[in-house]
Amino acid sequence: MYEVWYVSCHGFGHITRCIAQIERKLESDKSYNCIIICEENQIDFVKLYLKEFLDRIILREALTDIGLINKINSLEVDKKKLESKLKIFIKSWDSLLKKEIEFLKNYEIGDIYCDISPIGVIVSKKLNKKINLITNFTWYQQYKHLKLDNYIIKKYLELDKMIDNLYIYPLNLDFSYINPKIIKMGFICRKIDNKKIQNIKEKYGKSIFISCGKSAQLEKIVVKNFKGTIFTTSGVDVENKDGIVIELPVDILDTQNYIGASELVIAKAGWGTVAECICNKKRMILLERKGVLEDTHIINELKKISNTKSIKIEKLKCLDYLDIK
Repeated sequence: MYEVWYVSCHGFGHITRCIAQIERKLESDKSYNCIIICEENQIDFVKLYLKEFLDRIILREALTDIGLINKINSLEVDKKKLESKLKIFIKSWDSLLKKEIEFLKNYEIGDIYCDISPIGVIVSKKLNKKINLITNFTWYQQYKHLKLDNYIIKKYLELDKMIDNLYIYPLNLDFSYINPKIIKMGFICRKIDNKKIQNIKEKYGKSIFISCGKSAQLEKIVVKNFKGTIFTTSGVDVENKDGIVIELPVDILDTQNYIGASELVIAKAGWGTVAECICNKKRMILLERKGVLEDTHIINELKKISNTKSIKIEKLKCLDYLDIK
């Protein structure tokens, strides 16, 4: 029997938090098998990260989500382009559903989990399975906040009202508009390797981690007055005036260890990155993103319970370490 995971293909935060859970299940239960459905880039990542378990995993490439679309060289949402893409995507749900049902009929299916992929919700409904959503927010909440076309908001609200079991991560948005069974989750991230963290510290010394997510593309970031190493991820062009920059490869499997080796993390306030910082007990400076409800909520909640700070994205053009250390 196969447990099925439909994972949003918006960036890599959704897939990394899902495989953190899947990895634990694979290690603790030798009879556990699963099917993971997402787009090509995320599936390629899973192939590498869970390579020792591939005999018990079926991987399927499929469009599972649209998420958000940013303006060029920006983290600001391009509402016009997003609405256009979403309308096309919604119209494709019936055909995508047929393809998924045709694929899944070849397997004995157990529970289905959705990390906010609408396709997973409609597949669960069609197969008369409990709809298990595992998340800290939904696209209905985000699209309503952005004031997108009512047609889009209505379609995504219909999905949320179908949810049977809602597995909620910490720092979640308000779900009082629906009435599923609530199961509270804790912070989770990929395995932290303390030996690897120590090796990174010994090799690179004092360091900062800067990331805007693998789905982001920004103009150049300049940091001054930091005589150390800056680790960056793809999509971020960083200049360190007084130290060095190490750009981590696109296919790196353990950014959580580089976060663990750094004294400070400057990042987009996505849940996955924040969870890796919290699990590593790292100080965060998070980027304020206009119009992104999830990020704004996470920043506000973290400021209440920690020394987390936030900055406007424009400050990245010339960031003085002495102002943020």
